[in-house]
Order: sequence, then C-alpha cells, then structure tokens
Amino acid sequence: MLENLKNQERLSQDEEDRIDNRIRIIVLVMTGVVVAVIIWALVTKKPIGTWYYALILTLLAVIWLIKCVAATFLKHALAQRTDEQVSAYLKAAGLEFVSYAGLAWFLIGMNGNGIFGAIAYLVAMTAARKQRELYYQEPETEEHPDGETQETSASFMEHPEKGETGKKKDADEVSALGALPSAADREQREKELEDGSV
Repeated sequence: MLENLKNQERLSQDEEDRIDNRIRIIVLVMTGVVVAVIIWALVTKKPIGTWYYALILTLLAVIWLIKCVAATFLKHALAQRTDEQVSAYLKAAGLEFVSYAGLAWFLIGMNGNGIFGAIAYLVAMTAARKQRELYYQEPETEEHPDGETQETSASFMEHPEKGETGKKKDADEVSALGALPSAADREQREKELEDGSV
C-alpha cells in the first residue's frame, strides 16, 4: 500500500494548499463546536463527567485522523517522495498522535498529574515539527560522470556554500565572503609594507 501511495501523481502546490485550508477550516469548526458545548455545560452547571472525556477524546482522535491519515490520501502526500521523506512523514504522524494523547491527558487529568500530559504534548509536537521539516526538504539531484542522476539531501558538510539550514546563500553574501582577505593576502601586504619601509 505504501508503494501505491508513493507511485501516485503528485499534486501541485496550489492544490495542496487548498486541501490544507479546507482541513484547517474543518478542524476549527469542530473545535469551535466542542468548545461551545463545554461552555454551555459550564453555564448550565452540568457536572463534568463521562460525556466530557468522550467529547475531548473523540475530538482529538478525529483531528489526528483528518490531519495525518485523510490528508495523506487527499494530498497524495507520499507521492514521488524519497524513502527519507516518507519515513519522516510517518514519524511525524506517529509523534503527532503521541502529542494529541498528551493533550488529552492534560485536558482530562487537570486536577493533578495533567502537567505530564502537557509535557508529553510539547516534546512530541516539537519532534513532529522537526520530522515535518525533513519531509518538506526537497532532495537535490546530482549528476555523476557516468550520466546517472542521484538524489541527495542538502547538508552543510556536502555544500559549504550553503548555510546551516541547508538553504543556498545569497549571491551577495557569497561574493562578500570571497572579497574577504585570506591569510596569504595578509602576508603579502605585510611583506610589501616591510619592503616599502626599508
């Protein structure tokens, strides 16, 4: 099944953005409805019970299913991606599941140990964000002398003209670095100064 998802045709960036916006709207509407129900229950002084826990767990589970599972199929998220990108996407989805579980723990266990859920949420969401960055990083193609092209990830060590983030430096920045004097230039200038003073 994973191979079928990887072999799909990739959607354009506009189509992906349109789907992302729709998913965002659906999530916001669902969250708004749940918050309205909770506010209504507090105003009418309904005791917090099983309905509250079920509502929170259902909301978070549905949000995760929409954002991480349905989006995979709707956006063709794994189409024409490298193995590293697919792995990063799947890890991000798993970490987001852990983060939502931590958020549920926090919201349900607010009377004492819910802080551990908040910590789990923050740690997992941060790790998921890093995996998403790896997923969105486009591989470069390098051409070898035998004519084959090979995909590689941009890294600072492979490409010193790139910054730590893996993005190409501006031409002005590169030329400014090239305009700086080297040690050999400095030695030659000192020698000229010594020769001129003698």
